[in-house]
Amino acid sequence: MARQTHKQSSVKKETVAPKRFVYSFFLALARALFWFLYRIRYETDPQLTTVPGPYFIVGNHVSYLDPIICAMAMRKEPIRFVSGQEIANTKMLRPLLKQFAIIEIKPFRVNFSTTKEIITSIQDGLSVALYPETQRSIAGDITPFGPATAKLIKHLKAPVVSVICHGGYLGWPRWAPSLRPGKMEVETKLLFTAEETQNMDVDSIQKRLVKAMYADDYTWQTTRRRPARFFSRKPAEQLSAVCHWCPNCDRPLAMRSERNKLFCAHCDFSLRVDASGFFSASPGSIAPFDHPLDYARWQQEKTEQHIKKGGRFESFARLEFLENVGQGQDPDHRELVGKLVLSSEGLQFLPNGEMAPIDLLIGDSPSLYCGTGQFVNLPQGDIIWRAYPKEEGYVVFLTDYSRLTWIEAQDFDRYLEADDRT
Repeated sequence: MARQTHKQSSVKKETVAPKRFVYSFFLALARALFWFLYRIRYETDPQLTTVPGPYFIVGNHVSYLDPIICAMAMRKEPIRFVSGQEIANTKMLRPLLKQFAIIEIKPFRVNFSTTKEIITSIQDGLSVALYPETQRSIAGDITPFGPATAKLIKHLKAPVVSVICHGGYLGWPRWAPSLRPGKMEVETKLLFTAEETQNMDVDSIQKRLVKAMYADDYTWQTTRRRPARFFSRKPAEQLSAVCHWCPNCDRPLAMRSERNKLFCAHCDFSLRVDASGFFSASPGSIAPFDHPLDYARWQQEKTEQHIKKGGRFESFARLEFLENVGQGQDPDHRELVGKLVLSSEGLQFLPNGEMAPIDLLIGDSPSLYCGTGQFVNLPQGDIIWRAYPKEEGYVVFLTDYSRLTWIEAQDFDRYLEADDRT
C-alpha cells in the first residue's frame, strides 16, 4: 500500500493549458475590436518562422491591454500569462481568467511556485508571457526592474520573444479613467535564441532585456510622419495625479486637471493636452514641457533634490490593513487615520491619538503597487497596509521616491547609458 501511495505521488502533475475554444474565440473577437479601435499594425521578426516554440515572451507594460495585444501578436501560440494576485483574483474576471490558465504571482513573497509553474509550462510545450516591469508604467517610460527575469531566462534555456507595443500607453494612460481609441504598432522580435541564453551571463541578458523594454510613446510619436491621434473628450482628466508640481510657482501638489486643461490652483500657469498626447500652452502661459513624460522626469528631479536638502512631504491619510504575509499576529487596529511623512529618513505614518509612529518600508522596490492618485500598498514587516493619501499627487511622491532610491542602490542607470540604447 505504501509503495502504491509513493508511486501515485511521484506522478508528474499535468500542466494546465488555456482552453483552446475559449482562447481562440476571445482572440478572434479581440482582433476585430482592436482593429476598429486602434488600427493595429504588426511587425513580426522573420526569424520566428525558423525558431520553433514554446517561447518565453516579454513585453513593455504600459496598459491593461498588454496581454491582449501580446496574444494577438503571437496568435499561433497558446500563451499562459503571468498576472499579479489582485488582477487574477478579481471577482468579475476570475472565472474568465481561469479559462486562460493564468499563472498567479503574489507580491511581497518569494514566488517559488510561480517560477516552477513557468518552467514546467515551457517544458510541456506551452509559451509563457511575463512583464518584467511588473507594474504598468505611470508616466509612459520604462519602469525599472531587477535581474529576476534575466535569471529565469538563463535557467529556461528557451527562445525569448519580445512584444513591444507603441501607442499602448497613449491608448490608455495609467492616470486616465478609460481607454482612448487611436493607433498602435506592435513589434515582435526574437530577443534571444535558446543557445544565447545558455552562453550569456545574467548581467548581459539583463542589459539586452532593459534595452528591449526601453520604449515610450512620445518618442514613437516624434518618429512618425504624422503623430497618431487618440480620441478622448477629456484628454487631461486626472493627469494632475501624475503631474502635480507647478513649475511656475514651484509648489508641489498644486496642479489640477479638467477636460483638456492642466492648471495650477495657486497661480495662472496652465497647459492644454492635445489629441496626440502633447502639451500646448494656454493663452498667457508658456509650455516648459513637450509632454507629460518630460514633466514627470522634471518632477522626479525636484522630488529628489527637495528630500536631499532635508525637505519633507506630508499628507493626511487613511491606513487600511490589507494582509499579513508572515506568521505573526495581525495588527490590533485594521484601520487608522493620521499623517504620512516622507523624508530622507524614510516613510512614517503618524496615527492620530496616542499610538506610536509606524515605520513603513519604502525604497526596497522600483515599482510600488498603487492606484494612481488613489492608494498605494506599503509593508510594515510582514504586515501590508494600503494607504489612501488625501492629496492625489502624493501617491506619485511615494512611487517616485521608491523608484529613485532603488535605482541608486541597484545602479540600474548603467543599463540606460546612451551606447546601450542605440
